Amino acid sequence: MSKLHISELYKEIYKRFDNLTPIPFDCGEMCGKLCCQGDDESGMYLFPGEARLFSGKENFSVLSTDFEVSGKPVELLVCHGPCKREERPLSCRIFPLIGLYRKGSTLQIIKDPRANFCPLTHPEAKGCLDPEFIKEVRHAFSVLIKIPAVAEFLDALSYILEDYQQLNL
Repeated sequence: MSKLHISELYKEIYKRFDNLTPIPFDCGEMCGKLCCQGDDESGMYLFPGEARLFSGKENFSVLSTDFEVSGKPVELLVCHGPCKREERPLSCRIFPLIGLYRKGSTLQIIKDPRANFCPLTHPEAKGCLDPEFIKEVRHAFSVLIKIPAVAEFLDALSYILEDYQQLNL
């Protein structure tokens, strides 16, 4: 992949998920779109450099969080009503999966332990995720972890994910 500005890289990754979803139908039909039911303070973490793609966009707010990486707050995207699929951030496009990555270790793609409300993360849903979707999530993260700020973000996020995994045991 040629050297792109990080915003352009996110746009390229977004395109790869335009017609690719975790299962072959709208999984929101199973749960009443629980992952899109937030309030004015809940949302999805934005990856480093992703916030500029949502700045000033209608139906979105970008908030700072208490979660910091390298002394800078991680930003949270809050939706105000339903969004267009093509406007979703990376966290929404890859849901309910996430990359677990520690510096110097191997990238793992896991079901996000913070998403225990999602039927696709439950044991009875084992094996139902589209293998092409999983493959694409792995590809996206294999590209993104080459960016130092993203690798550092994922390293910090992995502590949170591991804490959730412990709580969900």
